[in-house]
Amino acid sequence: MPLHKFGKSDILYNQIKTHPSSTFFIYDSNIYYNNRAVETGKNVTHVPGVPVGHVNLLELNVDRANNDDLNSVIGVSGSIASLNVKNNGFIYPFVIKGLSQVAFRDMTREEFNNDFDSGDILTGSYKMSSSISRQRYLGSHNFLTTNHTGSALKNSLDYAKRLGQHYGLDDSGGLNVIQIPSIFYGSEIKKGTVDLKYYITGNVVGRLKDSRQDGALIQSAGTEGLDYNDEIAGVVLYKEGFIILSGSWNLATTFTNATKIGDKDYTGTAVAAANSSWLNFGFGANDKISGSTGNLTNGSASFSIDFAGTHKIPTVTMMAHANKGELNYSNNPTYVKSGQDTLYSPITGSHLYREQQLEIKNIHSASYADPSGSLVKTTYITKVGIYDEKRKLIGIASLANPVKKTENRDLTFKLKLDI
Repeated sequence: MPLHKFGKSDILYNQIKTHPSSTFFIYDSNIYYNNRAVETGKNVTHVPGVPVGHVNLLELNVDRANNDDLNSVIGVSGSIASLNVKNNGFIYPFVIKGLSQVAFRDMTREEFNNDFDSGDILTGSYKMSSSISRQRYLGSHNFLTTNHTGSALKNSLDYAKRLGQHYGLDDSGGLNVIQIPSIFYGSEIKKGTVDLKYYITGNVVGRLKDSRQDGALIQSAGTEGLDYNDEIAGVVLYKEGFIILSGSWNLATTFTNATKIGDKDYTGTAVAAANSSWLNFGFGANDKISGSTGNLTNGSASFSIDFAGTHKIPTVTMMAHANKGELNYSNNPTYVKSGQDTLYSPITGSHLYREQQLEIKNIHSASYADPSGSLVKTTYITKVGIYDEKRKLIGIASLANPVKKTENRDLTFKLKLDI
């Protein structure tokens, strides 16, 4: 099989930018991602193996149930129990402490040396998930000065002030911080796509959008707090994935029996019941509040977060050429005329070794069946193999239908690989 080297202009490196949308709906301390509820599987009640509203980061342990048999092991069971790798029903990494001194990245050298003996089995976990989270900060928490989360974001907020002074937040009245992991948005949240809705008993009482695409979350619609429409209630840090809300005006003015909502700060300490506002937005989203504790007295509050991410996908485009006069011989036995079995044996002697010439099967069409047309070497290309510089096969492109190749035909196959 011939190998052909790619030319300088045969390999193109590019990047595709995509903007997948994400939706989170929060109700009664439950999070629903892209409107997905419980997906019942064969072995577990929820197929992804992670809580509803989360994504499985490694997409492992899907539809796998826990194995309660403490004697079940992976591989052959030995007489020394500590040397047996337990089968708990899930995929997980393990290494054996030995001369190789291999350990997991999150394990310190002191733990490795002092807590384990030679031959002990070190295990990890692949049950990794991610979802949005919310933290409520009071004015006394000094979010922008002494709080560790706010201090970490201070430089980002200062840098974003080039887009407007709305990034100069005032934390004296408290702040509501919603964190979105990068797995949901990629390199950054797309500007102009952030949309927050605050519901009470199914009614949209407030809505925020970054309509100016400068990070300012502006109240644009809703049935409550109409005097504050066009007011800035918070900001978005697009690259960091943080939504910081500061709007404290009442969003339940007509719900006379349901204006108070209890909350908890980021430490889990109860906050005095107060009017529903953007400081309560996302109540129950992984914020140490469980169940309906603190929900409205009459009715219920729910929240939605919509945005689009920015994912940059590297691509490689390769041009594989089949030039005239090339690739017109095949090692496939059907390439030669049948019935030539005796000719497969080479002619040998004390000073001679020669393979006999085999007649190629002529499959070129002609006007008449007999006599047949003149011989035209014809092959059909079904696959294109990609090799590295060491001539190791690293990929195969299969064609949907075989492509006819004759000696006077030039062909170019365009191969595209998303990394």
